[in-house]
Formats: sequence, C-alpha cells, structure tokens
Amino acid sequence: MNNPRAIRYLVCFILLFAVLGGLLGSSVVFAAEEGDNGSDSSPGQEKVPPEGPIEFKSSFPSVEGSGDETFKYDVLVIPATDEVAGAYDFNVIAPPGWEATVWGDHPAKRVGTIDFGGKRIASQVMTVRAEAIKGKTPEPGEYVITLEMTSGELKGTFDLTAVVTANYEFNIRTGTGRLSTEVKGTEDKHISILLENTGTAAIDNIILSAIEPEGWNITFDPDKIDSLEPGLKQEVDVVVRPPERAIVNDYTVTLRAESEKGTETLKLRVSVQAPGTMTGAGIGITASVIVGLVYLFKRTSMRYTAGASHSSD
Repeated sequence: MNNPRAIRYLVCFILLFAVLGGLLGSSVVFAAEEGDNGSDSSPGQEKVPPEGPIEFKSSFPSVEGSGDETFKYDVLVIPATDEVAGAYDFNVIAPPGWEATVWGDHPAKRVGTIDFGGKRIASQVMTVRAEAIKGKTPEPGEYVITLEMTSGELKGTFDLTAVVTANYEFNIRTGTGRLSTEVKGTEDKHISILLENTGTAAIDNIILSAIEPEGWNITFDPDKIDSLEPGLKQEVDVVVRPPERAIVNDYTVTLRAESEKGTETLKLRVSVQAPGTMTGAGIGITASVIVGLVYLFKRTSMRYTAGASHSSD
C-alpha cells in the first residue's frame, strides 16, 4: 500500500460508499415517518381541525343602510365534518329594538330548523333578515345580529353587522293643510306652518326665508331653528303683508326652510281682496234685496186685503 495512487483510489471509494449510505438511510427514515394509514404526516400536509361544528360563509356580512330599511344577509352554512351532521335549530340574537328571522331559499319562507340529512354533508344558503321594530328607529351606528345554530350540545355562531347611516329628512307644511289663503288690502295675514324632522338624525341651523312678489313683506317668527331632533315638530308664525294698492288677484308665495342637509319649500296661493269696495258693494246689494222684499211683501198684503173686501160685499 506504498503506492500513493492506490491510496487515493481507496479514499475516494470509502467517501463514495459513505455518501450512498447516508442517502439510503434518510429514505428509510422518511418511510418510517409515514402514518399507519399510509398518509403523509409532514407538517405541510396536515389538516387543521375545524373550530366548530358548523362552518359559515358570507360575501357581505356587513350591510349599510338607513334605520327604516330591512337588512338582508345570505349565509352559507355547512357541517364541518360528517360526525356533526344532522338537525340544527336556528336562533337569531338581535339588538334591543330589532327583530330578525331566518329564511330558506326553496321555497322562500321562514325556517327554524335545518336538517343536513344525517351523515350526508350538504351546504345550505340561508337568508337572515333584520329590521328595527316599527316605531323604534335606531340611532346611526353599528348593530350586531348573531346567527346561532344548535344541535344538542353542539353550537355554532356567526356575527352579522347592520351599519345604520344617518338619514336627514324634514318637511314643511301649513298647520291646517291648506295651500291657499286670502288677505284684504294691506292687512297682516298670519299663517301657521310646521317643520317636522322625519329622519333619524338631528338637523341643525334651519334658516327660513321666502320668495315673494315685488313689494310684499313676509316675516317669520322664529326665522331660524338651531336644531330639530328626529320626530319633533317646530311651529313657525308667518306674517304676510301685500303692498299698498295691491291689485286684486291671486299671487304665489314660496316659503323656504334651508339647512346644510337639504332645502324644503312650500308654495302658497294668496288671494288679495279689496279692503273697502268689496265690503261696501256687499252691504249695498244686501240692503237692496231687503228693500225689495219688504216692498213686495207690502204689495202682496194690500192686494190680499182688497180682495177680501170685495168678497165680503
């Protein structure tokens, strides 16, 4: 073995054998790590167990709208494993002042129980409808509706969110409901109007004004409302005064209630009547009619008396 070349060949052969032995040994180790059922148990292939008996999926779990709308959510429900399939009862937990129900697709009707068919896994799409109880308009904000499914001790829940947005609405109308009135000459005409907040949020800084014919004077008391809360009304006294020597005719007056959230208008027809002429003419006509009736009555009485005298002769 004094031959250097032979020694080098021997060393290379030993190294090659060691490398091949290491590769074969690692393959044996991998095979030993295989599970008893033959499935690969490496970390990348492990199945994560479900967190609950029911899986929930919804494309839109949060819906935005006004407080008087119905919020609708489509929810896909499916048992996580075939061991937890079976019949489940629905329950919807709604916030105070709300009511919520569960509806099926085929046919569209309210449901209280769903049966996944024993061991057969089948998904179902359910529709949750939530709305505020009539007469209880919710304040703007987020409200959570919880869909709950139970089967014995098994229980699954899913949260849905209703985002109620502020709804700014108000109207203006007369206290009597009439849209016409009369005014004599230059006399002041008082008209009562009502502003009502029909929305879900307060309306601030409402300014009252008018679009009137030339020479007219229209005032408001009050002429500004600092804040009007939802569901409340504010009475305003409107004084209408036509100009001197106003022509007898019908005129249009437009009342305006303006805020940052919108503007409401009310059109009124105002009929101008002459202050003295019409009254004098009315009195003259009435007097003439009375005089005529008295004269006719006297003549009729005289004829009747004369006829009675001739009959007695």
